[in-house]
Amino acid sequence: MLDKSLLPANISKERFLQLLVRYDSLIESISSEKGAKPGQKTLLELDRFRYHDAPALFHFDDLERSMKFDDVKTLVDWKLRHGKFRPTLTALVSSNDEGLVESIIQEAVEQYQIDSDAIKANHTIKELRGIGPATASLLLSIYDPHRVIFFSDEAFYWLCCDGQKSRIKYNVKEYQELTAATQTLFKRLGVNAVDVEKVAYVLMKEGDSEITPVDGKTASTSDTNPAQVDSTKKSTKRKDTISADDADSNAPVRRSKRGKA
Repeated sequence: MLDKSLLPANISKERFLQLLVRYDSLIESISSEKGAKPGQKTLLELDRFRYHDAPALFHFDDLERSMKFDDVKTLVDWKLRHGKFRPTLTALVSSNDEGLVESIIQEAVEQYQIDSDAIKANHTIKELRGIGPATASLLLSIYDPHRVIFFSDEAFYWLCCDGQKSRIKYNVKEYQELTAATQTLFKRLGVNAVDVEKVAYVLMKEGDSEITPVDGKTASTSDTNPAQVDSTKKSTKRKDTISADDADSNAPVRRSKRGKA
């Protein structure tokens, strides 16, 4: 259980930044411990794509190109390697039509640019097979890392469960709860979504270990680049063994109006 001073309602800006600066060394350590199979990217390489390369390509302020199916699969790979591995998720996501994936994400992004409604955009993206609210939030957060929080286990535990691991249903109601809690923290500390995600990850991975600045310095909040997962829940059993994250993603999928790209 986290010290009360580390809970979202109490944490100071200084303590928040001290935690943020620990993220890079933590992910390097985890990546080194996990290693990688021949031809497989390391967690550190995937992490660089998630937090630097992808936001540089897809951020609203400087969009270079639309998100492709391969980008989605790389982000899903990061999600599974960064947190809880769900063996069925990669196959489910890969079974989508390439053109459909790209058109639905484009539709959701254009919709979000008009109304800034992350919940509505999330609902559109999760029409895809294997994509639940958590994965959908990850994809949208790439486009707007400052305001859209990735529905990671760690973020939900910290912001919505007082820093304690508990059952997550991965539904829209929980994502709304997480979004509201994140907005409150934004206003109080003046930080952004991607930094909240990283701090939650450090807290839930390192627990109540002593928090000290690295090299005597604190971190500054990310001005660029945008959010997974250490779930304690086993996959929800369904006909095709879809994970809890994707429990509501089995809705009928629209046929793409485009051919395969």
